[in-house]
Amino acid sequence: MEIRTILLDVGETLVGFRPLSFERMIVKLRRFGYSVSSKTLFRAISKVMGKSNFPNSHGLNPVDVRDVLYELKIYPSGDLIESLSGDYSYSQDYFLYEDAKEFLEYLKSKEVNIVLVTNATRRMREIIDELGIKSYVKAVVASCEVGVVKPNPRIFSIALMYSSAPAIHIGDIYELDYVGAKRLVYELFSWIGSVFITTFRWRR
Repeated sequence: MEIRTILLDVGETLVGFRPLSFERMIVKLRRFGYSVSSKTLFRAISKVMGKSNFPNSHGLNPVDVRDVLYELKIYPSGDLIESLSGDYSYSQDYFLYEDAKEFLEYLKSKEVNIVLVTNATRRMREIIDELGIKSYVKAVVASCEVGVVKPNPRIFSIALMYSSAPAIHIGDIYELDYVGAKRLVYELFSWIGSVFITTFRWRR
């Protein structure tokens, strides 16, 4: 099967952001004496993000630090919650991964359509322009504009409006990218199945 479209995540797939939100959070946790690894905290935050389907005011998955602490099995004091609370939406520095352009060039040479599917703030379009990747993509589907975030299957459904089948999705967070894309597949198969059953019953 020849892939005609790739739905592609942006943050930490094509573009890196520093500091990452969990890196800022882990510093505060360690100040309170909690020795939590970066991987463990990242997995906890990812699980919390995976429970949301609609964006916060910035266009991103809302993250309640109390839910993150629950995933970490930390039962905190009010002081810790107050310290951890804050805006983790923005990372000051961003850069294009060194192999990103090569990957995009390869897809372009194969005439594969690229649709960016990203949970992002409104500055994402400026970043895409500045880093010179806009010319490679057919469309950008951003959560801040469409009103849903991955893993909501709706964002993938919107992306497919700009693409040709068969398509695959590439991303970096299991709870958002893999689960979200799978949800759309399940919905599509359920819809096809219901149409088949309705047609079959109608013919009888």
